[in-house]
Amino acid sequence: MIVRAARLLPWVCLAATLAAGELAPATEAKFVRVITVASGGGKVECANKEIAGELTSLGLALDPEAKVAWADTDKDVVRLAKLGRLVICGNVDWLAQGAAVAIVAEGGRPSISISLRALASAGVSLPDAVLKISKVQK
Repeated sequence: MIVRAARLLPWVCLAATLAAGELAPATEAKFVRVITVASGGGKVECANKEIAGELTSLGLALDPEAKVAWADTDKDVVRLAKLGRLVICGNVDWLAQGAAVAIVAEGGRPSISISLRALASAGVSLPDAVLKISKVQK
């Protein structure tokens, strides 16, 4: 019985993580790359070491002055949005605070939500192909 429970523990932890809306850094980085390239750039600001490592392995340059930025906290979202950056985060609630794109897990699958207001504030447009696969908030 204890052995069976020990085998199930990793799966329970994984399910709890996905239910919480978090994705693996490698998955988040792939979506950040797509959005960064689609917005016409090849540079991104990212203080998260795991995601930054994944981004550099995908060919993006890390630049604290980049037009696109990954935010780890709601305070980062507010700060970066005030600087006029296209802010990408991992929490849909932060769209109301100025993030332009939120990448989360819904039902175990990646989901993108976009704030058109924040995109306009950042002065960045995304191709229709990205908008079509996203949940768009006005």
